[in-house]
Amino acid sequence: MSEEKKLVEYMEKYTDEFLDILKEAVNLESPTEGNKEDLKRCRHYFERIFSEIGFKCNVVPSNDSRYGDHLLMELGEGDEQVLFVGHYDTVYEKGLFRNIWNQEGSKIWGPGVFDMKGGDVQVYMVTKALKDLDLLPENKKIVFFLSSDEEAGSPTSHMHYKELAKKSKASFVMEPTFGGYSNGLTIGRLCRGNYTFVAAGKPAHSGQEPEKADSGLKELAQQAIYLESLTDLEKGMTIACTCLNSGKAGWPTVPGGGELTIDARFSSAEQAKQYDSMFQNLKAFNPAVKITTKGGIEKPLFDEKDPKHNALYESSKKVGKMFDMEMKGHIGRAGTDGNFTAAVGCPTLDGMGMTGDFAHQPDKEYINTDDIAVRGAFVARMVLEVLRNE
Repeated sequence: MSEEKKLVEYMEKYTDEFLDILKEAVNLESPTEGNKEDLKRCRHYFERIFSEIGFKCNVVPSNDSRYGDHLLMELGEGDEQVLFVGHYDTVYEKGLFRNIWNQEGSKIWGPGVFDMKGGDVQVYMVTKALKDLDLLPENKKIVFFLSSDEEAGSPTSHMHYKELAKKSKASFVMEPTFGGYSNGLTIGRLCRGNYTFVAAGKPAHSGQEPEKADSGLKELAQQAIYLESLTDLEKGMTIACTCLNSGKAGWPTVPGGGELTIDARFSSAEQAKQYDSMFQNLKAFNPAVKITTKGGIEKPLFDEKDPKHNALYESSKKVGKMFDMEMKGHIGRAGTDGNFTAAVGCPTLDGMGMTGDFAHQPDKEYINTDDIAVRGAFVARMVLEVLRNE
């Protein structure tokens, strides 16, 4: 029997175990900036199940009171390693889903089931399959870094990913695939910038003399309309205003100050550099209002045109054919920790996780159980492809 058939049969045999483990992980709700005890319980769960199959697990402190700690898990010895990328934090506040685990037919709904606890549990099953089938190459290592702050932009974990990626032959990012396609992969991601513009003008009484105000609210409203108008989908650039704070409801004052936050995505390093310079020196419509910029480029470009990443994608197409899948690459607008691993030169494939849809949408986020076996077998075979230098 071929290795590929063995892997698929193993995944099919242990799908119920996969779902039992995933159900427990999803029930351990873990909002990014939530209760630290909730985050600790979830982290402990992953630490326990991975240690049971032989991983050496070490807690990596985030050193930030807003976030939980991270987990570095390693299996095997040797200088050559593959890196799995995951996170156990979720965007949802605790209790936001009416039913934490809801299964109907081949779909399962739950907080973080798709993004991305399903992908985290996939790493467990992939490694367990390779061990149980005696397929793990000798003197090679599997590394899994599981972070607690990805949904906040990885402020305390990105440096760990970069260092681990520099030592790895490839990085597999277990974020969900796109569009629910069983043959989907993410082979590149846009660069992300996050900016807050702080306006400082002059307040005035909103009834007695509003004409004497240099309104921070008006200035930022004008900037919001202008900045979003710069979006150019054909050139792969988007700018979205995500928050505007100014003034106080019911208060008889035209506010002099305020803050506007935008999320900017760029398809090239040159584009990012050009607009970053513009945002750092944003000009006010009203010269009497001073604008100060905070923030900058948060995630570097994951460039699908880089030969290292493209070579790994070509390997994935070869492996996909072993499972009768024609792998399809997709450029993601949203950022992940794959941006960091790719930027330091480590061949990276993203979107290796679950199929499903509606990430970040309460009561709608779900996974497809029909694809668990073949996707897991595909990922396992990709590990062998890299570690065997095939």
